[in-house]
Amino acid sequence: MTSLFDLKDERMMKVRKRIVEMREQEKGWTEIRDDVLKDFGIGVHRSTIQRWHDSTGYLQKSADIDPSTAKDVSEDVVQDLKTYKLKAERDNYKAKYEALMGKQASSEVFTQVFHEAIKLAVALPPVEASVYTPPPSGVHRGETPQSVVAPLTDTHVGDRVDPDQTYGLSQYDIELFNKRLYGWTYQVINLSNLRRNIAPIKELVIPMLGDMISGDIHEELARTNVENCMMQMMNGAYLIAQSIRELSSHFPQIRVPAVVGNHGRMTRKIPSKEKYMDWDYMMYQWIAAFCKDLANVSFEIPKSFMHIFEVANQRVLIMHGDSVAGGGGLNSITSAITKLRSVVQYGDRLVEGDTRFTGFDAVMIGHFHRIDEYDIGTGPLLINGTLKGGDEYTTSRLHVATAPKHLISYWHPDIGYLGKEIIYLDKYDNQDVGFHDVIPEIWAS
Repeated sequence: MTSLFDLKDERMMKVRKRIVEMREQEKGWTEIRDDVLKDFGIGVHRSTIQRWHDSTGYLQKSADIDPSTAKDVSEDVVQDLKTYKLKAERDNYKAKYEALMGKQASSEVFTQVFHEAIKLAVALPPVEASVYTPPPSGVHRGETPQSVVAPLTDTHVGDRVDPDQTYGLSQYDIELFNKRLYGWTYQVINLSNLRRNIAPIKELVIPMLGDMISGDIHEELARTNVENCMMQMMNGAYLIAQSIRELSSHFPQIRVPAVVGNHGRMTRKIPSKEKYMDWDYMMYQWIAAFCKDLANVSFEIPKSFMHIFEVANQRVLIMHGDSVAGGGGLNSITSAITKLRSVVQYGDRLVEGDTRFTGFDAVMIGHFHRIDEYDIGTGPLLINGTLKGGDEYTTSRLHVATAPKHLISYWHPDIGYLGKEIIYLDKYDNQDVGFHDVIPEIWAS
């Protein structure tokens, strides 16, 4: 179909003249369309005819349109259309400009009013600073006893970290383990006593989360360890038992739930069966033997890779963390915890009435040698640090330098988890502190 606006010859001028004539005769657009099709054989939609007439055709009279000057008239019409378009664009940009200027003016007025309001605002009267005076002992002190949970994990007793191989960032041996363990012990005591200013504390829980010895699962560890696995275990057990003995004089009750890690395993390949056949398990048993006469100290040493203990009406799941795949990122850890929830829920259905399978509220793990905390909805997921700090592997392969540190946490029977503090341990490296570290030739002596 031929477009009316594409016609630029004498025939077009005749069509336009005819349209203007019929419109002067007040004929309708449908009738005009039909006459154009009948007289000229050109099919043009009535709306197209109307748009042309309203934009250009109404400016002309039929008597003024001369087909002999079709080319000139056509060019005039095209020029008229361009002029109309430019005027429309001008009006559009003008409207946008005026709107923008209006917004700018409004912003400037608002800013000015705001500044004037600030100048007129009435300020609060100043107060005189005073020095804080702590209340007398017992004043403003809560009545509900709280519990302290201080994990001990990733001690890696027997490992030797050479500062020359870590750019001076880390060092470790049994002597430094003893100093840091001593510092950890008295930090737990001091922080608990500080906490007693606001609430009574009667219970200390020490979850031991594994990797207590360096082990020989890697050839380089077996070659560079300070002692063999047997003596790593015995040195660690003897020193940690002394730490618990010291703590037992400051707390009415101490509980020690313990799970094994991966460094103390007795096989090269990571086992699933008999995972408790681990030097960690042996160390826990020896610690319990050393502490057997401490009436206020009790142990929980399961053969399972995970365990749940209760504190302040909360159920806390503990495991080492080596079962978490994916390098210890948030997604991998929370995914593992979500799956373990379903495992425990399955146990609740399977063994009715078994208190082990009533779910868990919080989680504590080690393994990743860092302090971290995630919210898992029902409580926190706490990752504990390491007494060792960084080593040659973390520095050169993972490009991570970690300070020797542990966490201590506080729990309320009505609220649950209250919060944590961090205990920094390398500050004891140059102090003359430590527990008795000479093991007799006959252990029973």
